[in-house]
Amino acid sequence: MQTLDKKELATFVRAQPDYRVYLKETWLDSKTRNWILVIEIPSTEQLFTVVTTQGKTRHFKMVETAIDFVKEACPNNQNKAVIVTYGDAPS
Repeated sequence: MQTLDKKELATFVRAQPDYRVYLKETWLDSKTRNWILVIEIPSTEQLFTVVTTQGKTRHFKMVETAIDFVKEACPNNQNKAVIVTYGDAPS
């Protein structure tokens, strides 16, 4: 999966109007849930993970924080929608 930092994401969403935003649930350990952002281009099925400026996957502890990030970074999201994916909860 390719990556985009915040600056690249801003350029990407202006140049590529047809994209979907996913919030994907991840677990760092059996008690720590986080969310990552995945951007998809439906026509090509390309996926991009949003990363920090250091190149590490950007994790959000709270969904609300991730949604606020999306609202700021992806203002031209055509559907004004975020798709939430979850599963593989720890035992």
